[in-house]
Amino acid sequence: MGALIRMGMKDYARILRRSWLMIVVAALIGVIAAWTVTSTRTSQYAATSAAFVSSDRSGTLAELTQGNAFTEGRVSTYAKLASEPIVTQPVIDDFDLGVTPQQFADKLTVTIPVDTTMIEITVQDASPSVAANLANAVMTSLQTTVAEIETSTTPVTTPGAAPAQAAPPVKITQVRFAEKPTSPVSPNLLLNLAIGLFAGIALGALAGIIRDMVDVRIRTLDEFEGLTPIPVVGVVPQRSKGRPGVVDWTPNDPGDAFDESFRILRTNLQFLDVDGPATFIVTSPRSGDGKSTVLANLAVAIAANGSRVLVVDADLRRPQVHDQFGIEGGAGLTDILIGRAELADVVQPWRSERLHVLASGRVPPNPSELLGSAHMHEFMQQVQNTYEVVLYDCAPVLPVPDAAILSRHVGGVLLVTSIDRSRRDQVRGALRALERVHARISGIVVNRLTARGAMSYLAEPYQSHQERTIPAEPTDSQQAPAESTPG
Repeated sequence: MGALIRMGMKDYARILRRSWLMIVVAALIGVIAAWTVTSTRTSQYAATSAAFVSSDRSGTLAELTQGNAFTEGRVSTYAKLASEPIVTQPVIDDFDLGVTPQQFADKLTVTIPVDTTMIEITVQDASPSVAANLANAVMTSLQTTVAEIETSTTPVTTPGAAPAQAAPPVKITQVRFAEKPTSPVSPNLLLNLAIGLFAGIALGALAGIIRDMVDVRIRTLDEFEGLTPIPVVGVVPQRSKGRPGVVDWTPNDPGDAFDESFRILRTNLQFLDVDGPATFIVTSPRSGDGKSTVLANLAVAIAANGSRVLVVDADLRRPQVHDQFGIEGGAGLTDILIGRAELADVVQPWRSERLHVLASGRVPPNPSELLGSAHMHEFMQQVQNTYEVVLYDCAPVLPVPDAAILSRHVGGVLLVTSIDRSRRDQVRGALRALERVHARISGIVVNRLTARGAMSYLAEPYQSHQERTIPAEPTDSQQAPAESTPG
């Protein structure tokens, strides 16, 4: 219940957009169920008879007033009497209904119109003519029963004469005879369909809210954009089967949506207000989000634009960069940090002199200590003076502190997330961990978006991408020629 209270209108709107199909299906099921129940029920017809209850007294004003008060007190009693066996049993016998008085009473509705001394008796039955006949018969039986109960015997005044019967003080006069109804009162098809529709919508929305509370994975781009003020600077579609992890393309190669997504990411990084050199850490909340693939293709895209790029595999726990580029990974960053090799000895060019790759080398027993050492800081200073763009592949943020350690010495951090895999709490936790060390988070890259969602994003005008990703307009001093070095 507390979670429901904390949710805002934006959260509910997001849930409804995400669960619209579930709500539609639930509404259809509700309508079909209501129609099925309605069609299987027997139609019921209602007929109503009415009677006026009056006092038989006449005379002075005081006597009339006393008679009216007596009548008003009797009306409610007669209304209750109408459903008692003394009234209903004769009707059951006359019509040979074969039901008990209680069962017959369930078919009766006796009402007293407000501010009147009238009684209305309504009977429901599957047959409209039977309903009318029963309503009239019950009213007649009530008249007879009241007359018998209310009649009193007067004392004998003449010797040998028979006792005289006094007239009842109250009489019931039927003023409306029940007529054969022309349309059933139940089931009400339109009302039942409306109830089924709204019940289905309510249950579908409730199911969507429960699913959102249980399944915390992020499934749409809108959820990422509404999760944090950190901008989404890139959207990468799901790769088609059989396609290589790293694409080797030229600036004039049009490519496909996958290629175009990295061109857009490259351009968005160019317009980011990066405080410092064009060096970025590429990491993710947890493993499996595709950070190494995103980093490799981004490096290729930047190098294809003419910049000198260095890729450093700083994930000293589960290195993947050498597999992405298909290079030798036995020697690399760890050899430099322990003084066994120089950068020129272990760095490897990939397809051109504009893109160099530095593998991680052998996995050390103390990755965090190596990455936080003075040797690592000196190495980072060296490479940022040598290359125009440096991209570091780092271990995920949540399990280990490696990315947080290195984030203090780079221009920005790119957090790679994955549609249908990343969880809201994980993304928030990763961002908080980076913010605690005052890391400059450049943006979020959403990976593995569906083909349709990616094409919708990529088809937007270029200006819309700038508006969505650039936190501030660059100054004249920050402006660079179009498609030049990021940062």
